[in-house]
Amino acid sequence: MKSMYTRLVLIFISVILLSLVITFFIASKYFIKHVETEVQSDLIDVGENFITTYSKPNNQNGVEATLQILSKNFYITLYNESGKIVLKNTVQKKKSIKKDQILKVLNQKNVQKESNPYLIALPFEKDGHKYALFIQPNIDRGFFKMRRVLFFSLLTTLIIGSITFLFVAKLLIKPVKELIRATKELANGNYDVQVKIKRKDEIGLLASNFNLMTNKLNNLEEMRSEFVSNVSHEIQSPLTSIKGFAKVLRNKQLTEEKREHYLTIIETESERLSIMSERLLKLASLDSEQHPFLPTTYKLDEQIRKIILALEPHWESKKLQLVLNLPKTEIVADRLLLEQVWINLLQNGIKFSSIAGYIKVDIWEMDQIIKVIISDSGLGISKEDMERIFERFYQADRSRNKKGTGLGLSIVQKIVEMHRGKIEVESDVGKGTSFTIILPKNLET
Repeated sequence: MKSMYTRLVLIFISVILLSLVITFFIASKYFIKHVETEVQSDLIDVGENFITTYSKPNNQNGVEATLQILSKNFYITLYNESGKIVLKNTVQKKKSIKKDQILKVLNQKNVQKESNPYLIALPFEKDGHKYALFIQPNIDRGFFKMRRVLFFSLLTTLIIGSITFLFVAKLLIKPVKELIRATKELANGNYDVQVKIKRKDEIGLLASNFNLMTNKLNNLEEMRSEFVSNVSHEIQSPLTSIKGFAKVLRNKQLTEEKREHYLTIIETESERLSIMSERLLKLASLDSEQHPFLPTTYKLDEQIRKIILALEPHWESKKLQLVLNLPKTEIVADRLLLEQVWINLLQNGIKFSSIAGYIKVDIWEMDQIIKVIISDSGLGISKEDMERIFERFYQADRSRNKKGTGLGLSIVQKIVEMHRGKIEVESDVGKGTSFTIILPKNLET
């Protein structure tokens, strides 16, 4: 399998080669066109100067000197009206000239640009005789030098570019290799792994998100371990009580009063286990996001009022005062799920309120939201506990002497989130606690 580094290098070299080839052909096209124009102009100037020299009487020496000078860069051939060569320089002929081509030029009066851009024909007359002067540049040497310079320039560009890219590619691949190493550690269960990549590009963003992911996974792993530990503890505690008192009940010398007391404890602990199992199943169902969610339109005030009446034996036993502000309010929500929210919050308020205290329930309807505020005159929650009250199995200090599962508020929070709402808590130690549930009036808007 080719590594990313190898792929990058191969892609870079391929792109560079393709770019150089395309650049060469495009540049050559425009360069050759420019050269052709310049060469033709020079050829005409050279030809006209040569004709001027040749046309002077008794100037054989001047003609020979001119031919000698021009022979370094030009091939010159002069034809008479019979098509025969009158004179030429010593430069090797680059392209043969046909007789019909010569005769055609002899019959013209102007400069003739042949199909070959590097061949110019100039007709002229001297002493009543017609002549055709053909001039070609000696460009073989120049083009060879140009090609060699261009070839070495492109080769140098390719070599320097490749070496530079090899170094740059290593720098690019280094953080990717670091991420690969980190993901392997993560796959092996090391959730503390972090990558030290400080960049402000996409790789830096990927590294930052990776670190964020590992932090969350680490937190989830800690929560999972704590959850398993708490479940084991919470189940073991009532089971120990049930087992212990069941052994005691085997003692036939127990009085009826003690026997009844121990049976009551066993019944209470069994009920506690039952409630815990029910709530664990409920949380598992809510977490799976497969729990039925059936919003309907119903009267929220009547729902809360019925729950308060159902809990009357509990708040009556503690002589609690109920202060209700429940105006007629309709909401679109899952009736059964919200029922569990109000039951949990009201039961908590009753459980932790002092004797002859109060429970206050208010409904406030606004434009697009509904607020339900449930307050109690209980012991209150400390600031340290406030940050963790929605954690599963967490029980604040105020509840250490109360029998509970520590799952109620977790269920409340989950159900409120399912309704796209939020929950706010205010509490003063020794004064009481207030839970505010904020819900949209209509889930469809």
